[in-house]
Amino acid sequence: MSEHRTPTSDARGEITGEKFRIWLRPDGVVEIAWAPHVPSGLEDARAVITAMSELTGGRAAPLLVHTTDAGPQDRAARMEFIRRQEVVAAVALVVGNPLSRMMATFFINVSRPDVPIRLFEDEVAAVAWLRGHLV
Repeated sequence: MSEHRTPTSDARGEITGEKFRIWLRPDGVVEIAWAPHVPSGLEDARAVITAMSELTGGRAAPLLVHTTDAGPQDRAARMEFIRRQEVVAAVALVVGNPLSRMMATFFINVSRPDVPIRLFEDEVAAVAWLRGHLV
């Protein structure tokens, strides 16, 4: 079993975990980048959800997720993200290659989230769509 270190935050409103970096952008969108090619599990999902809640003061916010180089998530992590949808208003998954598109499509089809979720190849388009979901 791997040992997880506690995510740390900085003065800019960015939280860095063992496998992710998450921050609140000035436009109100939360952005997350995963460590490249590193598998993530339940504890990682819980750390991301806690970090997002900390950044937004517990309010739901649109979430921009960079999936291009993300590693696989285990089932427990995916289910935790679905179970804890109250932290997000909408999710834009930025895909940059066929593998990340396949993984993101699989996640959407299997999980059937209750919040709006879309795939994008272009970050600018993703952010424009998310701004329509600011609460």
